[in-house]
Amino acid sequence: MKRHPNKVAIVTGSDRGIGFEVCRQLWTRDIQVVLTSPDKTKGEAAAAELRQTGAEIAYHMLDLLNKRHIKALQEFVLKKFGGVAILVNNAGVMLDAGRSKIEGLLAHRLKKIPKRVGFGEAPGILEVDIDIVRATLDVNTLGALRMCQAFVPGMMRTGYGRVVNVSSSLGQLDGMSDEDKVPAYQMSKAALNAVTLMVAEAARDTNVAVNSVCPGWTRTDIGGAEAPQSIEEAAKTIIWLATKPSSNPTGGFFRNKRRIHW
Repeated sequence: MKRHPNKVAIVTGSDRGIGFEVCRQLWTRDIQVVLTSPDKTKGEAAAAELRQTGAEIAYHMLDLLNKRHIKALQEFVLKKFGGVAILVNNAGVMLDAGRSKIEGLLAHRLKKIPKRVGFGEAPGILEVDIDIVRATLDVNTLGALRMCQAFVPGMMRTGYGRVVNVSSSLGQLDGMSDEDKVPAYQMSKAALNAVTLMVAEAARDTNVAVNSVCPGWTRTDIGGAEAPQSIEEAAKTIIWLATKPSSNPTGGFFRNKRRIHW
């Protein structure tokens, strides 16, 4: 049965971690969810796990570097559900410190990444490998931009949309430094925040809200086991913005449901 577009959400990079939890929580709010990931086996397994709880989760393979994948996803949601109104750009990598497994086309472009190290231990801005910067920007920033270009115009036409870009306090220009030694990641999240502001302005007065979220230091593949926050806690602000009935706020940066500095 087709659902109204206002009840359909796409979550990128959602076969594990925060994205997986966002899928679960969106479904509990009666929202049809399309779980996506570049690894089909892992993605289908994640969707199957959620279906065991009674959730009718759809899965679609999505490598953000592959234009054909994005086009195929567009066609899939239009044919099956009639449209999409919630987009959570969650997919991200932290290649500076070797905290992300390389999947999809990115694996063919980048032959090696640093071994997993702690914050402050990887090369800084004056030593970082430009290939690491380029690959990080391609996923964290341009991947989200590609998704916005693919789906926000449709939201504007239907008169409803919620876009949540999962960013990080490490991308805040306010207090930006080189101490964390993850410059590629920091640049990519700062640029993602710029994308948020520009897309929000492009969609202004159309009932489409576009915001960035810092989920906080969370126990994920990127955050590491030492992080203090659970994925359930990290998902709260994302869900709050994705399901707000009003299009305000838009063009903001939030953590713990409160606006923070860019």
